[in-house]
Amino acid sequence: MPPEERRATIVAAARRVFAARGYHRTGIADIVREVHVARGTFYRYFDSKREVFQLVVETMMAEVVAVVRPIDLSHPVVPQVEANLDRLVQAITAEDVVRVLFLEAVGIDEEGDDVLRAFYAAALSRIETALRTGQALGVIRSGDVGLKARLLLGLIKEPVVQAHLQGRPLPTHDLVRELTTLLRHGLIADPTAR
Repeated sequence: MPPEERRATIVAAARRVFAARGYHRTGIADIVREVHVARGTFYRYFDSKREVFQLVVETMMAEVVAVVRPIDLSHPVVPQVEANLDRLVQAITAEDVVRVLFLEAVGIDEEGDDVLRAFYAAALSRIETALRTGQALGVIRSGDVGLKARLLLGLIKEPVVQAHLQGRPLPTHDLVRELTTLLRHGLIADPTAR
């Protein structure tokens, strides 16, 4: 097997094992057993469990970011936003992504936390840019885009994490529908409008 293919195979196996067992309960022996290679083969490609975990996390982050497509202003914006939300929710509700990216990667060490901070900073920056564009087009209300971006991130991420922690299924289309409704119409009903 070519070296890059072997390396990718080890990363894919490590991803499965970390998702199933968690970072702390996973050992290199678990990874090499999953991929059916010798321990020496693992060390030919990686210096440690931490290094392969880092690559798994970075791969997941790249996959999540890749699903969001730029908005084409020559077409209706709302359906594109809804399609982006749907793809994003599908990506982050994958069992391995929830477990590894949102639960296991937090607090392993300072280097890992730096990577997560960079991921969230990049995600927030993209959301802020989208919100500023929406404000310029008149489809997003004025206000603090930084705070709005954090709120949106929480509205997307937190239902996914809570459903996973509670062991409850989360129909992704329901989440997207509720999120879209909340964004378009707000949360508080006006009792005088009845």
